[in-house]
Amino acid sequence: MNCPRCHLPLQRETYEGVEIDLCGECWGAWLDRGELSSIIRADELEFSDAERRKLLDLTRASKIGPHAQLQCPKCRVFMEQIRYDESIAILLDRCPEHGVWLDAGELKRVQVAAEQSREIQEMVIRKLKLCDGPPRGANGGD
Repeated sequence: MNCPRCHLPLQRETYEGVEIDLCGECWGAWLDRGELSSIIRADELEFSDAERRKLLDLTRASKIGPHAQLQCPKCRVFMEQIRYDESIAILLDRCPEHGVWLDAGELKRVQVAAEQSREIQEMVIRKLKLCDGPPRGANGGD
């Protein structure tokens, strides 16, 4: 697969025990369906309080302007752009069939934001439609 931004080959790397595809040029990451939810739930990487503050401050201070739609590196269909949260400036690109593209630094920002509460973790997973079944802890009703 090639990077949807740089069009250079992506390299397989292990991150939080999950194999993901990274671009060595722009440092973006492609995560196949289910990989982001696995990373968020793994919670293996520990951020210090200072790192958390820095990542969240940077994320809140960032301005997201429109950027060109990217094509899924697997099927070449244009991905939909999903705003992570209004208070946190992260715009993710998602292919409903194959996965999600995160630009440089967005993966760690999503992790830090998700660490803040279980509710935010489950919101990310639901919003990106990255789980195959109901989120952990969800009741089987309605």
